[in-house]
Amino acid sequence: MQGNCERSLKPSGGTTARLAVVFALALAVAAARPAAAATITIDAERDGDTIDIRASVVLNADAATAWRVLTDYNRYTEFIPDLRLSRVVARRGATVTVEQSGDAALWLFKMPLDITFEIKEISPNSLQSRAVAGSLRAFTSSYALTPTGPGIRLDYVGRIAPGFELFGHIEQTAVEHNVARQFQALADEIERQNAAAHSHSMAGVK
Repeated sequence: MQGNCERSLKPSGGTTARLAVVFALALAVAAARPAAAATITIDAERDGDTIDIRASVVLNADAATAWRVLTDYNRYTEFIPDLRLSRVVARRGATVTVEQSGDAALWLFKMPLDITFEIKEISPNSLQSRAVAGSLRAFTSSYALTPTGPGIRLDYVGRIAPGFELFGHIEQTAVEHNVARQFQALADEIERQNAAAHSHSMAGVK
């Protein structure tokens, strides 16, 4: 009986080959999984009828890649959640006018927003924008890029006077939730493009 058990536990050549294939596939799947998302910090405070919000993240990317993603407004719909339209409608020197349409999401609820931004590009490390038309009573914001170690720190500061009626903390939660989702998506896209560019350059070296 013992000898029979030993023979049954010993894998055949076909079984060994199948196990090798499964193991190789498992390694391939693990390698294909995206790296952990960049960790953002975010804070929102109410000041009268406005909400001040700050966000920051340290990115595994270079300044040129971060700036390229930040200023590629026509591609925002490809990676910013709940954004249906983003297009440049005018450009005057370093000032860009961008129209955006999307939804402000809070749990199962979504509220449509249409905003036209006037953005001042201070290349290569700063953007300043203000809403000049649309659904919000007022909205100003800025992005700043600061080299840090081998990467780059992206800071966001926004001041928002929502144009929809919610109650106190719910309104603040809605703003913080949506800014956090969009800021996270922006950070992830910067790191994704940086990794893709690095892989392409490494492939060219071979």
